Amino acid sequence: MSAPEEGLRTMLGLIAELPAQLAGAGALPGLDALHPAATRPREVLFCGMGGSAAAADLLAPLVAVGGLRLSVWRDYGLPGWAGPEHHVVLSSYSGDTEETLSAAAAAVARGCSLTALTSGGALRDLAAGTAGGEGFPCVVLPAGLPPRAALGHGVGVLLHVLHRLGLAPDPAPAVAAAVAVLREGEALFGPGADPDGNAALALARRLLGRMAVIHSASPEAHPAARRLKAQINENAKSPACVAELPELDHNEIVGWETLRRRRDDFLLVQFRSGDETPALARRAEVTAQLLAGEFHAVETVTARGDVPLARVLSLVQFGDYLSCYLASAAGVDPMPVARIKELKALLKEGPPA
Repeated sequence: MSAPEEGLRTMLGLIAELPAQLAGAGALPGLDALHPAATRPREVLFCGMGGSAAAADLLAPLVAVGGLRLSVWRDYGLPGWAGPEHHVVLSSYSGDTEETLSAAAAAVARGCSLTALTSGGALRDLAAGTAGGEGFPCVVLPAGLPPRAALGHGVGVLLHVLHRLGLAPDPAPAVAAAVAVLREGEALFGPGADPDGNAALALARRLLGRMAVIHSASPEAHPAARRLKAQINENAKSPACVAELPELDHNEIVGWETLRRRRDDFLLVQFRSGDETPALARRAEVTAQLLAGEFHAVETVTARGDVPLARVLSLVQFGDYLSCYLASAAGVDPMPVARIKELKALLKEGPPA
């Protein structure tokens, strides 16, 4: 078996673990140390990069419906407005992400309450107090996975963290509904599905040699679309771009006019979910009609499920499989991310003399 074939089999197996990861997250070590604070925090500030931040992206619009503001920070340090009235969740799967460790130092200095989500590394040491300081609660994620393949752990554990902090309801009913939808999705889109009826496989074949342009039509769909872009980048080693309605109707729709002669180089994918208002649904339909002549094709992917968590994760599952099938069609290994490792090595070398 060639390296790309072995890597594809491994990544497909990891994608299939999404429902099991989600279902088992409530038993991860460290959750029992979390309790509601005497004073409810103003909001939760989630600090992470790449796959380690994806869970908060996906959950932010869902918990907002219940009145909780969950902000995602992808940078060094903390935003200037963050202080003791904020609860900071530090997420680094490896535990050694330098931006997240920088955020940890800033959060400690500003007196924020903290929770860490990690599989180990410097962040786990910092939380344990072995690196100096008082330490803080840490939920330990199973180690040995690519961060992007630990999403089920990340989503599930964040739901339980918010619940144990007294900021969100018991996630058990939503998790059960989402797991059921994801298991149905495995039969529809997984490698064991009928190839002739596998929509993710069919779309990957149409995407081969083309750039994916991903439009999302509602708050539930936006983070799933961003996840698809990242998965196409990392798994299929291909570029992609993403834009959100209604904002894209005020700029991006004009930007494709000069590329009409290259329409076969681009394929438009619309992500849609059940939280669309009538106005957003109408915009999505009209926008697709308006742009149809400027893309090789316009494809619509619609979320499945009756509850928000199920719908969001159904889009994620479809996109994860799509990215792997695109990798297979292109003959590339979805597992390694050599350029990211090369970047980190170059950064460690410091500036040139």
